[in-house]
Amino acid sequence: MTQFDNQISNPKQPSKEARIEGTSSSLLTLENAGPIQMGFWVPNRVWATARYLVPLRDFIAAKKRAGTLTPMQPQIAEFKAWVTTHSVYRMWVMSMIEQSNAFVLTLDEKTREEIKDEDGDAVWIKGYDSFFEILNEIITTSSSFNATAQVGTPMNGFLAVSMATKAGVALFHDTTFNLQFKKVLNAWNTFLKSSDSLDKLDINDPEKEGSWISEAAWKAGVWDEMECDPEKPGYGFDSWNSFFIRKFVSGARPFLGDPTTQIDIGCETTPWQYENNVSFESDFWIKDVNYSLLDIFGGQERWAKPFEGGQIYQGFLSATHYHRWNAPLDGTLVRSWVQPGTYFAQRPGQGEDSGTWEGTESQPYLGHVAARAIFIFEHPACGYVGLICIGMVEVSTCIIEPEFIVDEGAEPVSITRGTEIGHFEFGGSTHMMIFQRDRVRLEEWAVNAVQHQNDPQPTRMGSVIATALDKTGSK
Repeated sequence: MTQFDNQISNPKQPSKEARIEGTSSSLLTLENAGPIQMGFWVPNRVWATARYLVPLRDFIAAKKRAGTLTPMQPQIAEFKAWVTTHSVYRMWVMSMIEQSNAFVLTLDEKTREEIKDEDGDAVWIKGYDSFFEILNEIITTSSSFNATAQVGTPMNGFLAVSMATKAGVALFHDTTFNLQFKKVLNAWNTFLKSSDSLDKLDINDPEKEGSWISEAAWKAGVWDEMECDPEKPGYGFDSWNSFFIRKFVSGARPFLGDPTTQIDIGCETTPWQYENNVSFESDFWIKDVNYSLLDIFGGQERWAKPFEGGQIYQGFLSATHYHRWNAPLDGTLVRSWVQPGTYFAQRPGQGEDSGTWEGTESQPYLGHVAARAIFIFEHPACGYVGLICIGMVEVSTCIIEPEFIVDEGAEPVSITRGTEIGHFEFGGSTHMMIFQRDRVRLEEWAVNAVQHQNDPQPTRMGSVIATALDKTGSK
């Protein structure tokens, strides 16, 4: 039986065999936290606390003792004042801290030793004021490179414990709170677009701690076929954000296949998950229910309905790789928009063990609730094709190029495959490609995405992902 035959005979067969971060065989622990592991982009709470938060917390404590604490940024002061003067949100923040500290006390003795603060207390965070002090430190510094799963996502490391508590789940799903927290993320974005953010692209000290131009960063593939000028300050970039959305050198990613019958992948991603016969509407927040088209498309029934019963491929973008989006086909762009959403929301009821997010659930869930850019293309042979570019945690900004914003009722825009249509700003992220029922056959690496989660390199942008079918269901 061929893979395509298997798709037809088992139409509702998603990738259920994905590695679960919370299982004993694959849990990212203090002992096995090694080189970058693509599937562990969202780290577990034990690792994040001991390997990221503790050094940051100790660094801030030392600065306080020396009287050199970073001045409170206006946006953090405003955010703290807003929380303080709104009792419900102050209650949630305090509860989140208390529940996080309670979780820490359940950990094994060795881990508790590593988490202890300067006073010998095994806590996640000291208290209310410390929460804002750490936020302030993060948004006034650039992201560091490291050879671990926590690469490039410091705020996620800070919040990895709290976002999983009951109070954290409630808080980060709250629209009003997210609107206020967005101001904090915007302040960080402003810093990362300034020349002050280039400290870890210092050509005079390439091996400094956290350097993105170090030998280790080169080995991790940060610069594989990417534009840069090692002779210029900042490697030729005017800010950390400019570096983050760096481009491939000309000709590095040709779009392959026959554009009249095939669709290419528009992002450089590591395969994560696949599902066939996707439901129009489902309880996507329930374990093992992965996708709900109506919710992915932000409640837009007109655009969700054509994909009912179709196929979804989902891939993961590491913070070390390419973060621009390119048109996957020759055809027309019939609709596009940015759907507002959450930033640090975890699936409710996901569990409180040491694996923060179970891998089979976190990325699909975010496709329904996180801020995302939505594109709907039409291809003459393959029908409608959806591309959903989803921000994960820090990645709060999804930018569609102005000429490719197609409002409801506007004329479709002609598109050529490979054309840049937008990008993320800052951080790791995920994306989906959605195909109509009985219109295309997906490539093996997409259908068997779970088996490719640990591929050493991401699938190259421009690779063929789907081929049109005729009425008999063959190529």
